[in-house]
Amino acid sequence: MSETGKIKEPTIGQWLAQDSRKASDAFARRTEFDMGTDDLPTERFTSREFHDLEMKHMWPRVWQMACHEMDIPEVGDYITYEIGSRSFVIVRVQEDEIKAYPNACLHRGMQLVDDQGHAAAFACRFHGWTWNLDGSLRRITERWDFPQTQGKKMCLPDVKVGRWGGFVFINPDPDAGSFEDFIGELPEHFRTAPLEDRRIALHVARIMPANWKVAMEAFLESYHVSPTHPQSVTVSEYAETQYDIYGDNVSRLATVSVAPATASTKALSPQEFADYASRGTGREPIQLAEGETYREALAQQRRDMVAKVQGKPIDHLSDVEMLDAIEYYLFPNFLPWHGFGLPIVYRFRPNGDRHDSSIMEVYLLAPRDLSQPAPKASPLEWLPDDRPFAEHAGLDRLGPIFDQDYENIVGVWKGLHSTYSPGLVLGHYQEARIRHYHKRIDDFINA
Repeated sequence: MSETGKIKEPTIGQWLAQDSRKASDAFARRTEFDMGTDDLPTERFTSREFHDLEMKHMWPRVWQMACHEMDIPEVGDYITYEIGSRSFVIVRVQEDEIKAYPNACLHRGMQLVDDQGHAAAFACRFHGWTWNLDGSLRRITERWDFPQTQGKKMCLPDVKVGRWGGFVFINPDPDAGSFEDFIGELPEHFRTAPLEDRRIALHVARIMPANWKVAMEAFLESYHVSPTHPQSVTVSEYAETQYDIYGDNVSRLATVSVAPATASTKALSPQEFADYASRGTGREPIQLAEGETYREALAQQRRDMVAKVQGKPIDHLSDVEMLDAIEYYLFPNFLPWHGFGLPIVYRFRPNGDRHDSSIMEVYLLAPRDLSQPAPKASPLEWLPDDRPFAEHAGLDRLGPIFDQDYENIVGVWKGLHSTYSPGLVLGHYQEARIRHYHKRIDDFINA
């Protein structure tokens, strides 16, 4: 932002305007907003009492991502989802029907299943009460001793389910509004580059020693990139990130990832910059045609690679969608990235019912052969506390970046307990997404 409050050029809008391909109107739409300049109280992160308010008023009433459809590709496949002290089971009932239930027997509350697996029915291992996949009662052992159940269906209670982008969402509140209303215009932004066309190539999780909001906020702005990730800024315009807020539950950051970002690289010729940008990547430098830019050539290279895997051309996608860092956020904790610049999805949530520990999950998406059924998702891998992200070969260049973010998260969590300040000072523009989602938390708490 300049002193006058105007966004410095170039923004994503300027790059889209000069792109040889037109992005969708929804994707190109830039928003104006003012989330104010009030400090954010530190107790929202450090207070057990505030955590309890979230657990009582928000998590039981909000749409939240529970799993990916390809975690349960076959009829009878199930997976558990836990938030706070509550557990849910998500199961594929028919080829294109997914249902969810509280993970509890209707007899004495025994958890029906653990983790992930396959079942023809849900049989409680405590006393043998059994339910069909569709939630209907199959058997009460020695039912003669339970006269109060006679004439009752005794079905497992349905939990509301929504599906988008290959992901499955649930809402524990039976009176919740529709999932479609909740996600608003988000599907339209991904219409030309649907997440359903990807596969889950990697799913990694790690316990973070901080409140879930501290962990998530490390990924909601690009203001930190230059000091935290200096290796990322030599070919990027991270100082020029554009932020947008779309309604109550969706926001976005959009950063040009491939552009000469320093005085020294801006002075290079197109081929010199192409050679410079390939250093340390293990790839041969792209040889540019006359009048071609590195950005144009790299975008086309990626189009060709993705089209070869998918068996379907993607010539309609702009260079911005092929190259740049476009991160969306769906309240409260789901962060899908658009396009092919950074094919990532994040999810953050409390670690059990703890306010001082959280779970960070990283999904890496890859193009898939669209002529074949979607493959089963890569199984979840838990990183030990003493293992850096960088040691996981599958994360490649992202590993060291996540380790840098991890150090920030630990530092913020410790600092929040040391500061004398009752509130955090946030940027008016670059950190507006943080204020936006905190307002939504308050909407639930105060409803």
